[in-house]
Amino acid sequence: MRRIRAATAAAAMALAGMVVVGPAQAEETTTAAPAAVPTADALRDAVAGCDRELTSGRYAENAGGSATIPVCATGSAVHWKADFDVDCDGQRTAECNENTDPWFQPQTAFRQSDGKYLNSATLPHVVVPMASSRWDYRSAGITGGTVAAVVYQDTVVYAVVGDVGPAGAIGEGSYALAEALGINPDPHYGGISGKVVDFILFPGVTASPIEDHDDAVSEGGQAATAFLNGCGRYGFSSYPALETGDSGAEVSAAQCLLDDLGFPVDGGPTGEFDAATAAAVTGFQADRDLPQNGRIDSHTWTAMLSHGTTPLLREGSTGAAVVRLQRALTAALGEPLGQDGIFGPLTEQAVIDYQNSAGLDDDGIVGPLTWAALQRGD
Repeated sequence: MRRIRAATAAAAMALAGMVVVGPAQAEETTTAAPAAVPTADALRDAVAGCDRELTSGRYAENAGGSATIPVCATGSAVHWKADFDVDCDGQRTAECNENTDPWFQPQTAFRQSDGKYLNSATLPHVVVPMASSRWDYRSAGITGGTVAAVVYQDTVVYAVVGDVGPAGAIGEGSYALAEALGINPDPHYGGISGKVVDFILFPGVTASPIEDHDDAVSEGGQAATAFLNGCGRYGFSSYPALETGDSGAEVSAAQCLLDDLGFPVDGGPTGEFDAATAAAVTGFQADRDLPQNGRIDSHTWTAMLSHGTTPLLREGSTGAAVVRLQRALTAALGEPLGQDGIFGPLTEQAVIDYQNSAGLDDDGIVGPLTWAALQRGD
């Protein structure tokens, strides 16, 4: 199920600058990745929304197909959700050669520390789209060796950026990455269709040398943990009640929101709901005329998550304000709502449900009165 490449390997390598990542080292050995932590669910949940779209246009699953896939930035991560096509380029092996792969090319855009091309059969790596007017991966701080967490079903595999593919399509990784994810790695008939794989890249975090998978696993695990616990991650499938003694990613998100709202927690975001966090919550609640109990319930979550600009939103609207609305509605209604930044029928129904609960006209349009109610925590 490999897509036909829209660019030659030579062009891809020219754009990539023929990068050799890391100091000289002997031929790589294959090392199995340990059990992935953080979990697939936690990472998938963290990138369920699109806080900021990086691309001027969207990508297709395959060259010439419908372009519906954005590249997004959320917190410290760059991510997209796509299908999985199998890349077998690079060193010739029993798995990857002209006989097994009709589109085989004996080069990759990035090289090992010994100057050889990457071994797609043994090294889990991600393919990024060739730089174009749509998006230039280099402008996001991504290069050969940038570490990624790739999520499929219950599996997380840490990988590196290892090759460059067509300018108009996205969703590709090496034979070894497919195999590790439990996807058919056959370069001709394998892969998987549909937006079912999350590719989460951590700019500025690299494996050195590029072929050192153990280093990718170590660096990737640390980067993923920091991403989940750090500021910039506000998207969850639910927003649980929080109080002193609680801990976790939701607490970190609440602490970051409080800081953004002008009620910083003494000591900064720690992921631990302590007395300083309770004091900051109480200050915010007083500012919004909410019960001053120092606990974060659905009303406090709704008020925090909806804070910001108040543009008129209706079905067909898109963007960061829609993501903010979807998160606030998830908290207010206690029901999971997709946080994709697209105001579709499900978001419209959630708005109607909220308007009914708040005693507003249930027209499904988010105007000044609906925004005001959300920002009060009604």
